[in-house]
Amino acid sequence: MEKLLVYFDGASQGNPGDAAIGVVLLDGQGHVIEEISKYIGRATGNVAEYKALIEAARAALEYMPQRAIFFTDSQLVANQINGLYRVRQPHLDVLNRQAEELLNRLPRWEVRYIERTANWQAHRLAQKALLERGRPEPAARSELVERLCAIAERLSERDQRRLLGYARRLLQEAEEAAKGAEDEG
Repeated sequence: MEKLLVYFDGASQGNPGDAAIGVVLLDGQGHVIEEISKYIGRATGNVAEYKALIEAARAALEYMPQRAIFFTDSQLVANQINGLYRVRQPHLDVLNRQAEELLNRLPRWEVRYIERTANWQAHRLAQKALLERGRPEPAARSELVERLCAIAERLSERDQRRLLGYARRLLQEAEEAAKGAEDEG
């Protein structure tokens, strides 16, 4: 691959707080070839931004492009990785060195600062990971469904109908809320 464009973003709800990353990799023609949306636990915004860069660099290495251009809306990360700012906090220095080590495995790379509005795809993926963090894992969901079914089997037919009606209303409300969130986003 000749050129790879990589947009990355870290998001934190609180500083520190629940944090996630989003990464979008595009080929030289601007076609999306991979998206990464991952919850990373509790972190500050700057740590989330660095972890997003580290994940982005790892993903870029899998494609071994001749040139990789990374885009971020974190001026701090862009300026620190490019050597314009000194890294003063030890925990960020560790992440900075990890990112540089990965980036230096690429033949040619650069990290550019862009406005937040231009980084909307990566930001959307980070936000998606934060939203999905509250959802139960598939194994936990199936266990929950099994428990509900076991309880429902012990109910009278009338109560089972009432329970199904209630479940339908909850599903309809959830679908409407999800549609409303999509329309706003």
